[in-house]
Amino acid sequence: MSFGTVSLVSVIVCMVLNDCIDADKQTHKDFLSSYDSFKNICHKIGWEPKCTTQPIKYCQGKTIAFHANLSKRLTNVPKNTIIKFDRTLVNEGNGYDPNTGKFTAPVDGVYSFAWTYHTKKGSIAYLCGFVDGKLTAYVGIENQSSTWENTSRNLVIKMKKGSQFWIQIFHATVQLIHEEYSSLSGYKLSGC
Repeated sequence: MSFGTVSLVSVIVCMVLNDCIDADKQTHKDFLSSYDSFKNICHKIGWEPKCTTQPIKYCQGKTIAFHANLSKRLTNVPKNTIIKFDRTLVNEGNGYDPNTGKFTAPVDGVYSFAWTYHTKKGSIAYLCGFVDGKLTAYVGIENQSSTWENTSRNLVIKMKKGSQFWIQIFHATVQLIHEEYSSLSGYKLSGC
């Protein structure tokens, strides 16, 4: 350490000791003034915390999560149909609309989505995830050999406020989607 740095550190130590001795006598204003002096000295010697001191603007502690099922069995569902999981069990933040089958991000963030669907033997079923009209996550089954089968997929993606996510039939008409074993859920990952 240079002589200047040693001197500066000595001054800081003396100021801290002096303020600790007089702590009972300090007013709120005096304390803040001393604190600002210490911050300025630390800045001058090049020592500053590496973390941000800016408040997180959009983290308000609100939960954004939904889970929805089908209320009835779907048959002969044409290609390009958006699946409306219309029996909503949870919809914190009101991002999911069961009437359209679309989730709209209420705030910017990273979101996780998971969906599963139940089909019967011989099925060809591609239920893919779309974000703002773009096919983003593929999943499907073709010429299913078991009597009944679940197919699942998940997606973690960064979304802007107002971006939309939904599940849509891709590739071909789906003969049957069983209601009791088919669902869609999603939530915002915590960033705070």
